[in-house]
Amino acid sequence: MKISIDHLTRYHYSRPVSFSEHHLFLRPRDSHKLRVENFELTTSLESAQRWIRDCNNNIVLAANFGLLETQEMEFHCRMTIDVEQDNPFDFILEPYATSYPFRYLPHEAHALSPYLDTSVIIHSHKVLDWLYMAIPDVNRHPDSVQFLADINHAVHRDIAYARRDEEGVQSPNETLEMRLGSCRDMAVLFIAACRQLGLAARFVSGYLYDPPVDSAYGDAHLFNRAVGSMHAWAEVFLPGAGWKGFDPTNGILANEYFIPSAVAHEPKCVNPIQGKYFAKGGEPVTSEMEITLSLEEVK
Repeated sequence: MKISIDHLTRYHYSRPVSFSEHHLFLRPRDSHKLRVENFELTTSLESAQRWIRDCNNNIVLAANFGLLETQEMEFHCRMTIDVEQDNPFDFILEPYATSYPFRYLPHEAHALSPYLDTSVIIHSHKVLDWLYMAIPDVNRHPDSVQFLADINHAVHRDIAYARRDEEGVQSPNETLEMRLGSCRDMAVLFIAACRQLGLAARFVSGYLYDPPVDSAYGDAHLFNRAVGSMHAWAEVFLPGAGWKGFDPTNGILANEYFIPSAVAHEPKCVNPIQGKYFAKGGEPVTSEMEITLSLEEVK
């Protein structure tokens, strides 16, 4: 299946500004199931561009604007990707990981240490209290995959979705107190729960294709709660299966409709567009952001 993505982000500033180099985490991560056929990013202000692979093996586009100034900046990204069907349950776990709790092998635990570190996600001491109330068998479960699916469903059930375009992520405690959060807030809550249970989890930023009801894939219609914006979900490392995606926003496991652009141990490392703007003297500068995003199947 081929999917065309058109993604426009526009910033308005109250007076002219210049820019630092920007890092863009917008290009999908190629894999054995996903291939980027073409990718083009244009900016309304002329930019010099180059590609970087960061420490998480994300493919990052760096854009440099020199000393040019403007009151409006656009990042317009167009791409076509080819994805193969992916059954999220098509894997075999190592025998020692089929039930919870389990221990990662020493070489796994060493490599996974950033994704097991509970100190990265602050203000999360209420997570386990919520989890013990939300699902049974927190201390022991005969099926580790079902256990993770139960946590995923508990976040989906207990937290209402609210789109937030401003930067930053709510702490898990805030999300639990308000019972409200964006997709990235719910992903962080899920990740905090996993890490406190000794399960390696990482943050994923990307796109989610929601097939039209009347399409050939209509039976897979997601009723995506986060439609119209980039999406965020989580991945958990399961021995024998590798990194498997869980989407607490929609309460499902990730399949071929989930198109990852970047992964990291914490969300701030993979904000889709990262950079600073500068203004000369005078009044403080205010800014507004608009996002237009469409995903369509290419016939």
